[in-house]
Amino acid sequence: MSQQLKNTGSLLDATEALGNWRALALFAASLLGAALVFGVLALTRSGFGLFLGALLSWLVVFYGVNAVGIMLMDASRNGQSRKMAAAVMASLFSSHRLLLVGLVALGGMLLLLLLVAIVLLLCKIPLLGPLLFTFALPLSALLLGFACFALAYVFYPLAASAVWSGASVRETLVNLLAIARQRLVSVVVKELVLALVVLVSAGIIGGIVFSGLGMVMSMSAGILGGIGDLGMQSMAMMAMGGMGEGGGYVIAGGLGSSLLLAAAMIIPGLIALQGCCQIYLSSIDGLDVSATEQELARRQQQLEQKTQQIKQKIEEQKQQLATPVAAAAAANNTVMTLPHCPHCKAPLEDADDRFCGECGKPVKDD
Repeated sequence: MSQQLKNTGSLLDATEALGNWRALALFAASLLGAALVFGVLALTRSGFGLFLGALLSWLVVFYGVNAVGIMLMDASRNGQSRKMAAAVMASLFSSHRLLLVGLVALGGMLLLLLLVAIVLLLCKIPLLGPLLFTFALPLSALLLGFACFALAYVFYPLAASAVWSGASVRETLVNLLAIARQRLVSVVVKELVLALVVLVSAGIIGGIVFSGLGMVMSMSAGILGGIGDLGMQSMAMMAMGGMGEGGGYVIAGGLGSSLLLAAAMIIPGLIALQGCCQIYLSSIDGLDVSATEQELARRQQQLEQKTQQIKQKIEEQKQQLATPVAAAAAANNTVMTLPHCPHCKAPLEDADDRFCGECGKPVKDD
């Protein structure tokens, strides 16, 4: 699975995502579109409107951010990303794989918790229980700890990158399991380095934004006069539904500050997405997934066999339940086909009987 990669040597290269103006514009458009959709539907002031607005805005962000990730993955692999329209179409047809991978990971975690719960129930056995708990406690703790660690540092951060690279659900699961087995420590170190890069970038951008915002607010209060402080106070007053002193300037200041802060968060987010793409590509380069594929195929075969066994048992139980009913129906049919006494209507034991066994009267005329 070795690939010819570009820009995966250093996570500092993740800052080059800022030069990808297509991805930057699409990221901003996704966040702005989601905010507009939610704002418009929230004006209905109804529960259904708020729910629909939240759902649609989430869909806009989900497919939009995945489209941005596809563009950044292209840039990480060959140095050039596809156009925005093509990325959005690819996101619409592939982003659902990320949800399926998340459901599979959640199902695996639930099965693991169920297994630990069964072991703990066995620990309630008198005398043997405390001895079993002595070994079950550390083993269960290590197993659950490793699973949570793998989910936090491999599955959730890198699953999206795998989907952005064009991998199917099965290929994504195989790659992520192989990474968790073979390269977990290196992936964790790279993600910590990426987190440091993102944090430093956010600090620099935050310093620029807040210092400039503070100066402009001070100048606005002095030049426009009588409007008090803008910024956070303005947004708080807007949330409470009041304009307060300054009227439209307060609303305008709150909206402008919100847009500025949202735009500032786009840059660290873009760097984080680019870094995840680079970590995934460097992690699967030269990765041996044959053992993981065989293990997954074996588990799938076992699951299919158990499912077939359950189906067979259900069919056998249906047949067992149907056998007494069929026998009773056959007996009733036999009784109905025998002749009856014309006097007491009781069924005769044999069709050649001349006298009724119940009332003793003749059933046939000589």
